[in-house]
Amino acid sequence: MADDTLVVRKVDKTVYRKFKQKAVEENTSVGRAITEAMHAWTKRKQKKKLNPAAILELNGIIKTKGKVRWSEEIDKTLYG
Repeated sequence: MADDTLVVRKVDKTVYRKFKQKAVEENTSVGRAITEAMHAWTKRKQKKKLNPAAILELNGIIKTKGKVRWSEEIDKTLYG
């Protein structure tokens, strides 16, 4: 872990005070807490986006050989 000094601008003071208070309560430094927060944020942002077409590859999904008009079947079932 690097011990570099980092300057960050435009941080909401109220949010920073709450963050610092939480770091003290957790018995850790603000720098360590910020590092953990940045790591969690970047990891969350790297998650793959879901591909809706991939649902067809799941086991147990009904697969048909021909075209199916699901909306027409649903309408017929619901509305007669």
